[in-house]
Amino acid sequence: MWRVGHWEGSDTVTEAAMATSDELETEQPRRCPGMKADGSPCRVPSEMLLASGWCLLHDPARGADRTGNATLGGVKAGAKRRKGLDPDALGKLETPEDAMRISARLTIAAATGELAAPQVNAALSAVKEWRKAYEADVLDKRLDELERRGAR
Repeated sequence: MWRVGHWEGSDTVTEAAMATSDELETEQPRRCPGMKADGSPCRVPSEMLLASGWCLLHDPARGADRTGNATLGGVKAGAKRRKGLDPDALGKLETPEDAMRISARLTIAAATGELAAPQVNAALSAVKEWRKAYEADVLDKRLDELERRGAR
């Protein structure tokens, strides 16, 4: 029976088995020696490895670069999230019709990805609370008027 480099019962090594470990390594694609957070090996394609043999995320010499990139990414993402809608384009919120117009605009912004879902939910919640307060104010004024008429 044959096994790597030897025939069973023989101590002679074939030429194929004499290949150096460097030659064998070149047959397999290079891999980053880093480990992912879940403990599995890094699967970055060999063409994306740096000269050090590591990928950008696992290269010990590039820790400061990763920190800088993460900070910059957070700043850019935060600025994008905070952008929101133009208040002048939304207009004032003074009547129920304004509330309907703003709600419609927020719905379109959510559907097109112009605003993130949490931003839309917060804005719609604020419009809903405004509408409740507006209706309560209108009812209070009507009640006051009816009470004045009844007192005459």
